[in-house]
Amino acid sequence: MTSREILTIQLGHYSNFIGAHWWNIQETNFSYDPDNPSEINNDVLYREGENLKKQVTYTPRLLLIDLKGAFGYLKEEGSLYDTQSKEVQQSLWDDEKVEILKEETIDKPQFIKSLDEPSTTSDSVSTSFNLENNINSWVDYLVPRFHPRTVNVIKQYRHNDTMHPFNVFTYGSNLWNTEQFSDDFSERIRAYVEECDLMQGFQVILDSVDGFAGIGTSCIQYLRDEYGKSIMSFPCMDSKKSEPSTSNMIKILNTALCWQHLGEHASLFSPLCCAQTVWPKIGDPRIFNYLTYNSELKYHSSVLLATALDTLTIRYRRKEYPNVVLSDLCADLNKMGRKAVATSLTLPFPMSAKTDLIDVLDNFEGNLWTSLTPNCDISMDKNMQSIVLRGIPEERLKRPISYAMKQISKPAYRCSTVHEMMMLYLSCNSHASATYLSNISLPLNIRFPYPKIFNNNITETGDIIDCPWRLLVGTDVQSVPVMAGLHSGNNLSAMYESLYNQLSRIKSIKKFHVFTDSGLEEDEFNECLNHLLDCKENYEDHYI
Repeated sequence: MTSREILTIQLGHYSNFIGAHWWNIQETNFSYDPDNPSEINNDVLYREGENLKKQVTYTPRLLLIDLKGAFGYLKEEGSLYDTQSKEVQQSLWDDEKVEILKEETIDKPQFIKSLDEPSTTSDSVSTSFNLENNINSWVDYLVPRFHPRTVNVIKQYRHNDTMHPFNVFTYGSNLWNTEQFSDDFSERIRAYVEECDLMQGFQVILDSVDGFAGIGTSCIQYLRDEYGKSIMSFPCMDSKKSEPSTSNMIKILNTALCWQHLGEHASLFSPLCCAQTVWPKIGDPRIFNYLTYNSELKYHSSVLLATALDTLTIRYRRKEYPNVVLSDLCADLNKMGRKAVATSLTLPFPMSAKTDLIDVLDNFEGNLWTSLTPNCDISMDKNMQSIVLRGIPEERLKRPISYAMKQISKPAYRCSTVHEMMMLYLSCNSHASATYLSNISLPLNIRFPYPKIFNNNITETGDIIDCPWRLLVGTDVQSVPVMAGLHSGNNLSAMYESLYNQLSRIKSIKKFHVFTDSGLEEDEFNECLNHLLDCKENYEDHYI
């Protein structure tokens, strides 16, 4: 089977929190049972290789960037290909004549150490560690191993450095324009691309509120100019609240510049955050009826974003339809220059215990999805949308005709597949919307270190029960049905308008010396403002 490969790029500390969960989720959902193969083609995002010991490796087709000091125990060259010999190193110099400066070695967290113990089971691990209180960085719960070219360290800036923070868009764009950085990173991109047989494009996750926005948009411009493939981008924002300060306006300006450049060079982009609003300051978290999570913890908020990404990208990762690719998704949603889309998540999909899909949909009231895009609530109507549903097997569609009872009187009983019934539901409840629906029967498998965020009325298989009987929050949840989607509609106009209103409070960019000193001109700032206003008008109802 031909795999239409995708290269994933993660830029920034919070983006790597999301990425760590995403790769954990994918490896948790690998199927090693030949009688029950996966419906997902993992070769789209993974690559097979061989290390110097002739061992076969299977690693993410991934490039990631973070600041010095954010990687903890993780070596830049990874661990799968580590063949350095102390004897060889010592033979290269005379210790009496050379002064050797060596950084302090950082020990692996206990959870990471436990992954190397073959006798350790996921159940014993989940009861042994409390990661909620022990996560300092995304590497502390990272399960997969990486290829040597995956990890890239920015050594000019240090993580959590308050004296010289990497917090300005132009810092990132200037760093990309240095010959050493851009040549090295673009060479790593080229090495991945040349390994692919039939590449379909790129996925780019980037922090949008600091210098990584500048690196990310510069990288995306390079990808567009050099390869001409589809680029799906997810600019991310942490939902941790902070006191109002000047740094909030810096983040707003960084975000506006990021979105402007993504609108010019990406094929499609969707802002992500677990907060309902993010400017002028972080607002209340998004509410999920069956989840209890702490939006202040990156470890918690990032797993919701990762779950959404893993589900909505199934559209172009399915084995059944290998010719459905990323460019199709982008072409469906970026009509009339509308490059921005909103992301939704339904976790878990509200299947009640011992109830069929036909009854769940017939009794459901309200909005079926929750927005993960800040300052944007996604309506059910007037959308161009791509939706993916996973975890509803065909046997839970409806009862056999001999036991159908009241079901047989419903129009949906004529539907013979989950896909057909969901499309009927959406056509009745999403007026003036054009929907592309993908679905697979296998649910999302939940294994540690996925946080324990499910309420105590969720069963082991993700069903909702009326009488909760667990003592602990979601301890025994093993799998859940999930729905996620991308939506392009007039609701995004409010998102652009709110960002424009905040940014227009800056009367002159000259008051922000960190931007002007690093090369941002007044004309560029005004162009950014005008871009936000144009996008706001482009999403208003009279354009539909």
